[in-house]
Amino acid sequence: MTGQLLYDTPSAAKLLDTTERRIHELRRAGVLAAVMDGRKYKFTADELQRYVERLPVYEPGQAS
Repeated sequence: MTGQLLYDTPSAAKLLDTTERRIHELRRAGVLAAVMDGRKYKFTADELQRYVERLPVYEPGQAS
């Protein structure tokens, strides 16, 4: 298996091109599932990929 398996909050934020605060909001809302590594929340690569795949697709001319 290759690639990184777990991402801490700063790494997840960088990967998703968002803020650490947004990652915390998504976790608290249950949108992003986290695992505990000691006392720290971490996010699996699969969970981050699942989140991205569920984002709505923007199509020009469509009401937002």
